[in-house]
Amino acid sequence: MTSENKIFNLPDKILLRIIQLLPQQTKVNVAETNYKLYKLVQKSLYANILFTERSILNSSKNFQDGLWTVVGGMKNPLVTSKSNLEMIKMRQDVLLQSLSLNKELCGYVKRVMINPTTVIDTFAEGLPGEKDNEEEEEEFLEERKEPPRFSMNKNLLDFIKRNCTNLEQIFSIGEKPYTEVTLSLKDISNLPKLKRLDIADFQYLTHIVDTQITHLVVNPMVSSNNEISISDDAFSKAVKNLQLLQFNDYRTQSIFLNHFLKIWNPKEMLSLKSAKIIYYHGFNDNDIGNQNLVLDFLRVLNPSSFKNLEIVIGCDHMACNCLADLIKELSKTGGLRLRKLAVKQLTVHRDHNYSEKFDYYLSEFLIKSPSRLSLRFLSISYDVPGDFNIGNSVKGNGIQGNFLKRKRLFEDTIQKVANLETLVMPHFLENAACYEQVMSDLLWNGCKCDHCKSYLSIFDYYVMHHQYYDGLEGYMTDMITPVLFGSAGKTLFRRLINDLDLSFLEYPQLDTYWDFHTGNGITHFDDDTDSEDCQFNESCFKPLTKCLAHFYMNYVNTYGEAIPSLKRVIMNGEFFERKLGKTDEWICAYD
Repeated sequence: MTSENKIFNLPDKILLRIIQLLPQQTKVNVAETNYKLYKLVQKSLYANILFTERSILNSSKNFQDGLWTVVGGMKNPLVTSKSNLEMIKMRQDVLLQSLSLNKELCGYVKRVMINPTTVIDTFAEGLPGEKDNEEEEEEFLEERKEPPRFSMNKNLLDFIKRNCTNLEQIFSIGEKPYTEVTLSLKDISNLPKLKRLDIADFQYLTHIVDTQITHLVVNPMVSSNNEISISDDAFSKAVKNLQLLQFNDYRTQSIFLNHFLKIWNPKEMLSLKSAKIIYYHGFNDNDIGNQNLVLDFLRVLNPSSFKNLEIVIGCDHMACNCLADLIKELSKTGGLRLRKLAVKQLTVHRDHNYSEKFDYYLSEFLIKSPSRLSLRFLSISYDVPGDFNIGNSVKGNGIQGNFLKRKRLFEDTIQKVANLETLVMPHFLENAACYEQVMSDLLWNGCKCDHCKSYLSIFDYYVMHHQYYDGLEGYMTDMITPVLFGSAGKTLFRRLINDLDLSFLEYPQLDTYWDFHTGNGITHFDDDTDSEDCQFNESCFKPLTKCLAHFYMNYVNTYGEAIPSLKRVIMNGEFFERKLGKTDEWICAYD
């Protein structure tokens, strides 16, 4: 019997599982071989659909690129924005035609996600010309003569909502969510298998009782009426059915938790599996009451079922000790034993001391918590200034000694998480870029391999011939290494689809590029003769990412030695996997 016939004799369930691991184009190729595989491929190809402006990264070292079918842009980084948008539109049109002509395909669609990108990166950077509302954004786009980066075919979305009755999720993430994705009350009733619901109006809570919804996402409210009008019994019943509760807004979290804790029996445990919560002390005295709500909420979670926590924490008062209350609650004996933890810093300050305070309390938790031995996944994300300036020339906070002190604390702490398998640091490079000596050392005394020796000198030339806008000083000044590498790190982070930090591994990685000029007002010097025809563009980004991968490798090796169980490290958008059978060797999946 040939190997081909042996494959065909496998049960459909096993064949389908194999097909699910294949990259998107390979699935299409397999579908063209015979009718049996064609039918199986359809189920996998249409199950998870991701709409995005980008293409995805492919790698033979993992199966990330086979998780979702991507309806996105072209792989060529130098293609014009107009051509890329036309390709995206065409692919959406073709998908609509396919679903319309073959209604059987609609039954295979289970999850739909839209991942739009920011319209113009400068809005996120807080640079001159920053826009505070959509009207001003549109005026700015008109001045720049740039079209919006991404748009969805509304007819396609409406068709999916009406006809894909096995749909379990349909949602949008990012800074500019698409309102067309929002499900109406009628849509919810027409989707009996819906498991995830994103709400921006509390009236939707009335309609999730007696449904299959187990994942509730609470976004900022669009309605001026922030009251929860659902009956106490119905509200309790709806919350009891949840497995994942995700808060994306501090104020709506407070309203929700305040109502929940008033009606909940404190002697009864809530059997959630996962949650995202926000514990923040800003300049508003009401924040203390909101923090107490979070602590009370943690106390009603059932330790036997609750295993995954994403928490946004921050305190913008240096002398305040409120984070200790959180650490005490999470570390108490007999409390939560987490398998997955994602911690995100939140602060309005750019001062090094606030990041050091965050590091201290995180270290306290990882050392004292019972979860230190049960954790298998850990993500740590920092809140970094858009220009990566924490006072290099003003207070001296950006000196190398401060970075080394934080580095030693982290290395001493991380080895306590003895059974960790996945370590994620989504903003490692932007965080390191706040310390200019570290970045200058990378550029001038970095890796000595042939690739880095060739390209780092080229990027040194780039630094010598460009300038940027210093937001603290308020003028254009010489380009510096933190802006170069920090901007690259921010672009690498956008490879990660950031719905939940806990779920980075559930999505493919996007193929993102930086043009070496977007963000922080980067331009040539006025007297540069080649300023009109700069050779630094998206085509230079891949060589830079390879240099960065070599920079990361020193840290990856250190973490790997400290934690023998560690299998995977993600730094920004770079994936490092421990080589099978080689405990001291790591490979980079993409660069």
